[in-house]
Amino acid sequence: MKKITTKIASFSLALSTLLWFSGCDSSDTTTPAVTPVATTTLTGVVADGYLVGAKVCLDKNYNDVCDADEPFVLTDSTGRYTFSLPEMAATQLPIIVEADENTVDLDTNTTIGTKWHFKANSSNSSFISPLSTLVAQEMALNSTLTLEQAMANLQTELGLDINTTIDYVAANNTKAHNAAKIIAHSLANTETSLSAIATTTDARTIRLLAAKQVRSQTAAIGANAISGNTSYLCDVNTTDVTAQVTELTTAISASLSPQLQADLLFMWEEERLARDVYNAMYAKWGSKVFTNIATNGEQTHINSVKSMIDKYQVNTTGYTEPAVAGVFINQDLQSLYNDLIAKGSVSVTEAYKVGVLIEETDIADLDQRLLPTDLPADIRAVYENLRKGSYSHLAAFNKQL
Repeated sequence: MKKITTKIASFSLALSTLLWFSGCDSSDTTTPAVTPVATTTLTGVVADGYLVGAKVCLDKNYNDVCDADEPFVLTDSTGRYTFSLPEMAATQLPIIVEADENTVDLDTNTTIGTKWHFKANSSNSSFISPLSTLVAQEMALNSTLTLEQAMANLQTELGLDINTTIDYVAANNTKAHNAAKIIAHSLANTETSLSAIATTTDARTIRLLAAKQVRSQTAAIGANAISGNTSYLCDVNTTDVTAQVTELTTAISASLSPQLQADLLFMWEEERLARDVYNAMYAKWGSKVFTNIATNGEQTHINSVKSMIDKYQVNTTGYTEPAVAGVFINQDLQSLYNDLIAKGSVSVTEAYKVGVLIEETDIADLDQRLLPTDLPADIRAVYENLRKGSYSHLAAFNKQL
């Protein structure tokens, strides 16, 4: 925690050297101008055969589920989907497909009669299939893998000439298509069997474990895909599922070094400190810049960091969110919060200066945490997005001074 302590010390020193004035400024109740958010379009196709009426969502919290607050679309009559989304979100988050009993598979022109769950990384979302699902889940279990490496691994294990970014239906790649059919049914069957046993295990862990079990049988999948036996179904290992779940979650947690885990926990609390200070300054002065940034910016930052904490199974013993405002596990942050509240309570101008200092320090902390070469791509993307938001918040506070 040496880097954290040093940063807090420099933060406190910066606070002590600022000129704080005790004049009574009038509060600013105007709403600051909002800079339009850049958007981008994600479009792609979903298949075993092309799937019609399947839900495609942006997995904002990395839990492998299409939650109610996550943007989604349904695939059209050709199996295609299109999103128009904020630029950063659309290039960083996983894409989840949830097909239900009424989803139509154009291979047969009938409903699938079961539930299928597919996945792809946003950089591999132009064609989402059972094959992209195994690639994405392997990358979730091994944060050091690149997309190219994960695709190469699957190709080698299946013994098939495939590329998961290429539409095997349009390319008339029968062997890849056959493998996808086998994997789709095997994943669904395995998820159902495991869920019936591990009833309290979250959906993401179940789906990861199902993918891991199916992935262990790729040689058989490839052989049956070559022979055209698409009715082949992978075996399900229901022996001591609790132990399997424990082994899986332990492996996920171990994929991050202790320092990277500590950094996530620190950034989680630092983003919460910003939100709590801004809420307090809004209650004190009524300036809407504080509540706008707290609600629309910092809370999103908190959620983004928490999604990485959950994804990598970081131990959060003693931490709670939502927590009591202004109460922190890290005692350096606790002291800093108390100091910031005192300084910001002098006048609204000084409160704006507190906002500037928080955002400048947040940027510096994020710069430091982006340095490690072993930082997983998804955590790097979250930190970069947070830093971009902090620059925007900094500009908003500077505008008030």
